[in-house]
Formats: sequence, C-alpha cells, structure tokens
Amino acid sequence: MKLNLFTPEQALLKGKPVKEVLVPSVKGYLGILPGHAPLISLLKAGVLRYLPEGSNHWEKVALGWGYLEVHHDELRVLAESAVTKESLDKAQAEKDIKKILGQLNRWDLEPSEREKLEKEKLRLEGELEL
Repeated sequence: MKLNLFTPEQALLKGKPVKEVLVPSVKGYLGILPGHAPLISLLKAGVLRYLPEGSNHWEKVALGWGYLEVHHDELRVLAESAVTKESLDKAQAEKDIKKILGQLNRWDLEPSEREKLEKEKLRLEGELEL
C-alpha cells in the first residue's frame, strides 16, 4: 500500500510503500492495512505511525489536524502541519507548551480561544512524542 502525506508547504511522503498505518482520527486511532475499505476521515492533532515495507521499525510524524482518504490501497493524508523527528525543534516546542499552559489558566479566556489553545497544545504534545 502507498502512503502520501501533504501539508500546504510540502509533500512529506509521496508513494511511500507501507505495511500498516496508524492515524489519529477524531474518534481515536485508526489502523489501516492493505485492502482496507474506502474511507474519508477527519484527523486530529497527534502522531501518525507507519511501518515501511521491508522494515520492522515504526516511523512517526507529528500532525496538526487534517484529513485522511483511503482508496485502492493508497492513503492520502492532508495535514495542516507535519513534523518529523529530524525537523523538530524540541526546545521551542517545550517553550510553546509552557506558554499555552499559562494562557489556559486565565479565567477570562473565551471558549473559542480555549479550544484553539487546546488544539495547539495537542499538536505540540504530538511533536514531543517523536
């Protein structure tokens, strides 16, 4: 099966042969194996894991929210953002989480702003899981 991962800025993976993929959907993690039924799903921020063909080592990519399409043994992931271990700035991510936690403690925070901060916190936690 082939995995494609795109962000607005780049094509991170194009036709990567994989044996299995785990994606963070809004309903929990989805496991995708060859022959999976066609599917479109909304993804939440988290860690996408994939097992490349010919390997027993899982690779990881931290995602912002996005969409997944499964069709004829091809997966397409369209993500707001994607970070690999190699491109991660861990110190900056830790600094950003501390800042967000401070903002979330404010009592006068609007619900929409709280939701936005929670999503950003979830994305950064995914990055630190790499």
